[in-house]
Amino acid sequence: MRGVEPGICTICPPFHKYCGQEVDILPRTTKCRRVCIAPDNRVFTPKRPCGKPVTLRLEELESLRLCDLEGLEQDSAAQRMEVSRGTFQRILYRARQKVAGALCEGCPIVIEGGNYQLASSGQGCPHSCSRCYPNELQIGKELKSNE
Repeated sequence: MRGVEPGICTICPPFHKYCGQEVDILPRTTKCRRVCIAPDNRVFTPKRPCGKPVTLRLEELESLRLCDLEGLEQDSAAQRMEVSRGTFQRILYRARQKVAGALCEGCPIVIEGGNYQLASSGQGCPHSCSRCYPNELQIGKELKSNE
């Protein structure tokens, strides 16, 4: 078992029920997803909202854009976002589930957050997307200028 010190109980992680020994398990770090769009409008609300706002992460919006708007296959869309096809599938499934639920239940949709890197057409985006922003590289919520 990875991340476990020798002599520590591995039967019942993270805390053994009988002997009380702790097991140190570290989660994998999440890779940044490449995103080529940062929408100006980040909140969409029905005329009469009926529920809690649904938060759609930027990488989820990007997966919807690539598959449903641009019509890319999941393999090529995953390459554009620099993730595996399985990861892309999970992101897309989660996005479709959130949007469908919000539309059916009349909930507002808020687009924010996530683990992403905003590509720029000049330096970061290998696809020269028309939606990429020049001279900017945005990681998460921080905006950094490339020089």
